[in-house]
Amino acid sequence: MLKITLFSVGWLLFVVAQAQNSVRSTSNNLTGWEGWMCWLRLQAVNLATRAFFSGIFYGYLVQLVTTKIHDAGLAITSASIVGLAGYTSNALLYQIFGLFPFLRVEVQDLAPPNNQTKNGGPSK
Repeated sequence: MLKITLFSVGWLLFVVAQAQNSVRSTSNNLTGWEGWMCWLRLQAVNLATRAFFSGIFYGYLVQLVTTKIHDAGLAITSASIVGLAGYTSNALLYQIFGLFPFLRVEVQDLAPPNNQTKNGGPSK
């Protein structure tokens, strides 16, 4: 149970970092809690797909990360490996699914930025 929890925490950590980067970006108008919720709604299918495939390939992903870490000569605990596997599986699937147009979400197109200059004032 601990390993599944750590895998999930690693997986969710990637999602939270991705959402934070999108909400803080000036390329869209997502701000605050509403921005987080909007981002989650826009990414729902993508996140569900990544979660599904991460779950299916859980054992393979953990073994792959274990092999890579041991090949690099690092000796870390299995719990650490599982957490890294969760994070990297989400990152890997994010990159792979970005190749499929029906899974790609262009936040800046769906929530375009306001007309603001760099210093926050209205553009002229």
